[in-house]
Amino acid sequence: MPSSTLFVESRQDKTPLEILVSSNQTRTDQQQAPGIIIAHPYGPLGGSMNNNVVIALQQYFKSKGYVTICMNFRGCGKSKGRTSWTAMPEREDYMSIVDYALNDSALPEYPRIHKLILCASSSTYKAPCFGYSFGAMIANTIDCASVPCAYLLISLPLGVMWALATTKASFFKKPPHDKTLCIYGDHDQFTRSSRFKDWCHDAICIPDADHFWMNFESLLVEQVDRWVQTLQ
Repeated sequence: MPSSTLFVESRQDKTPLEILVSSNQTRTDQQQAPGIIIAHPYGPLGGSMNNNVVIALQQYFKSKGYVTICMNFRGCGKSKGRTSWTAMPEREDYMSIVDYALNDSALPEYPRIHKLILCASSSTYKAPCFGYSFGAMIANTIDCASVPCAYLLISLPLGVMWALATTKASFFKKPPHDKTLCIYGDHDQFTRSSRFKDWCHDAICIPDADHFWMNFESLLVEQVDRWVQTLQ
């Protein structure tokens, strides 16, 4: 089934948000499938769904039968608006996509989503110096009550939340959910390995990988695949 580029209004202020929906299945009768929403790195420093980690995850999850939804936060790609200073509007953007994904009538051609992975990549190769994003820290704050949810956080920017959310940084430092996997590289430029270990019980370190994950996408996907099998 071909991918679809759609626009969803943010419940924050009706800002049109660009999403890319993909699946290798079509809806038939009561067919259901797991879903995943993949968020990208920090927009002003080059982050968008056109990212090496986002693309690698999208291809992997689609091959496993997931309905994949890649999103562009406000001000990124073809989404309207601007990046905020507090990350709170972006949180509303993400929640708007969750609501859309779980609306049976919104995506009638795709299988109904019966469980969901909230995922955020924080790698970007377009930023000249700072490669962090705030996608992972936003995904971790989303509470999902409609269907079972798990959380996949890649290179969570624990060391620089003060710069990504300014006055709201403390809000985004909440503890991880029960079903959360954190993956990071031991050469991450913005957060020490010890901080990842202290914050997330289920944290996996990829030796020699940094915050950008260039040439380490396959190792990243291997770890994701092992975790996904435990969710079965």
